[in-house]
Amino acid sequence: MKKWILVLAVLLSTAASTTPIVRHPDGSVTINTSTLEAEEGYMGPTPLLIHLDAQDRVTRIEALPNSETPAYWGAVMERLSTLWNGLPVQKVLSRQVDAVSGATYSSQGFFSNLEKGIIYYLNTKEE
Repeated sequence: MKKWILVLAVLLSTAASTTPIVRHPDGSVTINTSTLEAEEGYMGPTPLLIHLDAQDRVTRIEALPNSETPAYWGAVMERLSTLWNGLPVQKVLSRQVDAVSGATYSSQGFFSNLEKGIIYYLNTKEE
């Protein structure tokens, strides 16, 4: 129970951040797409937390609170969230993945947030 409270506290503090990119002392990065203008899912915004390691590889993608139908959003996250794990950030945008059948709008919201987050990160790296 204490572990879940800690995880929730970290997610809420990260979700409340107005800065889309958080750089951690170990070199890893968290990209919060909640403040980026991305295409919405069926029921509204579908923000994500995109985690990168110190070598700019995706380590995980997490969902932030949204209004999507839980069954559809759950299917999207189950099928799509791990497909980029281990991929260098420079190759994320070139990976072609089909939408989850029956959850097309939710899938498009996921893809749009992933794309917006990665583009934002790459643009800030180049500055």
